[in-house]
Amino acid sequence: MKPRTATKKINKNKLITKINPKSLVSEDFRVIRTNIDYSGIDSQYKSIMVTSPEPNCGKSVVSANLAVVFAQQGKSTLLIDGDLRKSSVQYFFPEVKSVGLTALLTGRIQLEEAVEETEVKNLFVLPAGFISTNPAELLSSKKMKELFKRLLTMYEQIIIDTPPILAVADAQIISSLVDGTILVFRSGYTSKTNAKKSVHVLQQVNGKIICSILNDHKNKKDAYYYGK
Repeated sequence: MKPRTATKKINKNKLITKINPKSLVSEDFRVIRTNIDYSGIDSQYKSIMVTSPEPNCGKSVVSANLAVVFAQQGKSTLLIDGDLRKSSVQYFFPEVKSVGLTALLTGRIQLEEAVEETEVKNLFVLPAGFISTNPAELLSSKKMKELFKRLLTMYEQIIIDTPPILAVADAQIISSLVDGTILVFRSGYTSKTNAKKSVHVLQQVNGKIICSILNDHKNKKDAYYYGK
């Protein structure tokens, strides 16, 4: 019986930075990239986790498009799907066929088999792969820590998409590995209470918050609004 993959449908047209790099939304992502670069002058944000308080905030869309604009900057960039429960990154990059992070952490494949090149120059993807029955244990394992250290020597920029931080412990675990975290909120959807809770949860585990991004921001021309 073939193992199930953790999936949810994503419209690959949402990878706007690849499809239409001259669009206003693509420019929003480049502005966010620039702000991240400058905010990390004293402490470089080489590895970034992207999460949200709850599902349907658009964190995976943000992760994928940020990875593209970092790659377009000329940086060797790795996008990791750290959501071993309900992955989506591979739907932005249908050319990626790897069984991914779960298979790598359980010793089924080697790193060279797990990471794949995308159609975007300088951009590589490590998909989540099969549904795991113990994702938190895998992500907190010694093998994951060793893998991440190795990846940091191989790529100039790493972006990790994770499950919502208020839903499960996975994002809290990953936050201990990365240089900083981006919180994605959805306008008219994320409550102030959940936004504050997500900040508090990250602070409890000493996670560094780089910025927050307000998705579906309707009051300005920006679809994505960057905030400190």
